Amino acid sequence: MVVRWGIIGCGDVARKRVASAIQTTDNSQLLAACRRDPEACHAFCDTFDIERRYTSDAELIADADIDAVYIATPVNLHLAQTLAAAAAGKHVLCEKPMAMSVAECEQMIAACHAADVRLGIAYYRRFYPVVDRIAEVMQSGELGRVLAIRAITSTECNFAPGEDGHWRVVADAGGGGALMDVGSHRLNLFLHLGGPISSVKAHCGTVAASYEAEDCASLTMAFASGMQGMLECYFGTAIDYDEFAVIGTAGHAHTNSLNDGELTIRVGQQQRVETWAPAANFNAPLIADFVAAIEQHQPPRVSGEEGLETNAVIQAAYHDAK
Repeated sequence: MVVRWGIIGCGDVARKRVASAIQTTDNSQLLAACRRDPEACHAFCDTFDIERRYTSDAELIADADIDAVYIATPVNLHLAQTLAAAAAGKHVLCEKPMAMSVAECEQMIAACHAADVRLGIAYYRRFYPVVDRIAEVMQSGELGRVLAIRAITSTECNFAPGEDGHWRVVADAGGGGALMDVGSHRLNLFLHLGGPISSVKAHCGTVAASYEAEDCASLTMAFASGMQGMLECYFGTAIDYDEFAVIGTAGHAHTNSLNDGELTIRVGQQQRVETWAPAANFNAPLIADFVAAIEQHQPPRVSGEEGLETNAVIQAAYHDAK
């Protein structure tokens, strides 16, 4: 079968990676796109040669020829759009973070389950070979007893009112700032590699900008296993930090760039460097996995339940920071 897609929200993520990932995946067709601004919608569809063009998400969801929707809108719209898509029998692949709250995540999961449609969350870093390699090294015992997972993440972006993406620093639209946006990706990996997180301490603030939401967040976490976790998230840095490390009693595994996939493993006095590059289009494995989930009638690798777990840690962090 060919999975026929509609994209809801044609901003930066859809333009840079999602549209082309859908178009280049086997058994996948990009049939329609939706953006409220007609001119911007036509420009996007012209770029990717998309036939059906909508300025209303309800009209796209009502298109009987669409099998699955990719939701790439501000976070406060994810719940309503997912519920509408599920009610129309569409499979849903939703951008991260999944929703504004754990309660909204639960509603999305319940609706998709009731409609017997797949629900996935776009944590594409779960498909990075370097992440799989880190998991292998942790499980092998080569690092000894794992003590902690640590990450630093940031983006150079500064968000001005009226610009694409400004919603990311408006609390009612994005649900938060740097933690919700770039931090959520790393928390998803923390949970994947380290298991459940039992407690969170957090500091969140707007330090260098006049945003409504935070441009700076730092978290310390305790895993149920006893391991520790440390995460720093920033908006507006001069360079994009993308560091990730696992520290054990016998050694550590560290990358200065998850997006590049170069991994340094040091055990005692021995050190080696491995390269585990991601796909050229970061979203391509995510799309391929979701298409396979539809074809095989099984959950995608990054399910709604996994998205909920990540939102739960974020929610706990914001609660503690207040």
